[in-house]
Amino acid sequence: MSLKYILRRIAFSLYDYRAVNIVPDNVRLVVIHIPDQIGDAMSIFPVIRSLERQRIDRLIIVASALNRPVFNDLALGTTKLTVIEMSFQDKAGLAEIKSVAQGIRKDYGTPDLCIEAMRKKNLKTMIFIRQLKARTNFQVVGQPLKCVSPACKKPSRMDQVFRAPVPLTWSIMMREAGFPVVRPRFEFPLGEAVLAEVRDELDYPGRYIALNFEGSVPERTFSLTMANKLISLIKREINIPVVIVHGPKGIGTAIELAQRFDHVYRLNLAPSIKRSAAVMKDAFIAITPDTSILHIASAFNIPTIAIYADYKTRWPAMQDISETIVVGNDINDLNLDEFTLALRSLKQRLDLPHEDREAPADHSAGG
Repeated sequence: MSLKYILRRIAFSLYDYRAVNIVPDNVRLVVIHIPDQIGDAMSIFPVIRSLERQRIDRLIIVASALNRPVFNDLALGTTKLTVIEMSFQDKAGLAEIKSVAQGIRKDYGTPDLCIEAMRKKNLKTMIFIRQLKARTNFQVVGQPLKCVSPACKKPSRMDQVFRAPVPLTWSIMMREAGFPVVRPRFEFPLGEAVLAEVRDELDYPGRYIALNFEGSVPERTFSLTMANKLISLIKREINIPVVIVHGPKGIGTAIELAQRFDHVYRLNLAPSIKRSAAVMKDAFIAITPDTSILHIASAFNIPTIAIYADYKTRWPAMQDISETIVVGNDINDLNLDEFTLALRSLKQRLDLPHEDREAPADHSAGG
């Protein structure tokens, strides 16, 4: 037993308290705490859908400014939804964390259940749990705490020992606790407004490949040189237009790629995660080195080539058809022969001939 583990146990014990056993039929108010990344927000939907089927009265989601867009267009049936935004947890101060938890208790009363979806063993999480003091708590990070429901034992083992996909772990969690069984899947609800503006901008009803070349960190971002090579290979293997999916940092690269290649396009709209999701939703094939975009493709069941520089089994492709390539520490070490084989395999699984259709001569969303 490491010294770090012992010190963490001592520190966490100061914020622990004894929870009560709950019966799903008696649960009325639930808080999901997830001020973290986009993928963490998308993976929690098995919990949301199970609570919706349970017909709880109110669901409060504590989101970060980063993952709040995942919940902007979420609509539930009879369950009242409240989304509270706070700072990304790594940047949030203790005063803000306490204020959010205390505000929930003041405005809504004592929650029956808190779903601690941060999936981090840290003091900030424990402070939120203690200040909120729900009747019981669910989490999968395996902390031996009195405030955590015994129903977490099996899901925690799935997460900590077997590194199971995160949506599957949350789905099992709800089943173990006696809530309705739901499918383990990512979701990203999108309203008609963002879908309409993206479709109007693309103005192309045919098939296209959504190519994402950048991630949230440099390890998940292709260089311009590699992006050029990948597009050349894609155009050689499949005669389908390519739409570049990128964030604010990738505007210059996306413009250069769209100008260099025929039938390679980008949106002339300000980049946003919701607009990227709208592009992914209508794509025929997706290619990405970033797990957030991969999860969006999974949410819409888009056939995908997922390229990992640091593969984590908790975050796999979960669509019906996908190919996975794992490289070393640098995403630009991707083997182009391996990428070509993955592209051909995907094409074969989709029963796609080389000459799928004639590419359009012009395109209104061209760079």
